Amino acid sequence: MNRIAPALSDDSTGPGLCVLMVEDSDADAYLIERALFDNPRVAKIVRARDGEEALDLVQRAEVVPDVALIDLHMPRMNGFNLLVALAGHADADFPAIVLTSSSMPQDAARCRLRRAVRVVIKPDTVVEFHAALATAIDAVCPWTPVVEPKPRPRRTRTLTFRPDGLADC
Repeated sequence: MNRIAPALSDDSTGPGLCVLMVEDSDADAYLIERALFDNPRVAKIVRARDGEEALDLVQRAEVVPDVALIDLHMPRMNGFNLLVALAGHADADFPAIVLTSSSMPQDAARCRLRRAVRVVIKPDTVVEFHAALATAIDAVCPWTPVVEPKPRPRRTRTLTFRPDGLADC
């Protein structure tokens, strides 16, 4: 289990979303994390590598997510079974967004029947991935405040103009 907290510490008392990311692929998890880091609504990311780990985190209240991003095809417990298990859990009152490489309409229908509020086909490029996740999160969590990013230090330069019209930095 990986815990990543880009905007806050591991304490989830501040503003912004706590996202439970359920993804077995390290490469896909990296892309999702990068996209979530750039989303100003996201304050905390908790990763589970499969459905069993995610369900265990929720049942033991180790994570109280505002939204879950769930991959469909994972070992041990796949996304379909995780959606069913979460639907039967009293403390799992958060929207679930399914991220999948499957473009089969029956997979999307099965997800929606198991309470997924959105199904997003994993895009091919990093830019499309960022846009798809931002759109999905904005759609299911529109009430979430934007976490103000920490200001980046700016380099300042002093320009001194010489008599010949050129500037010295």
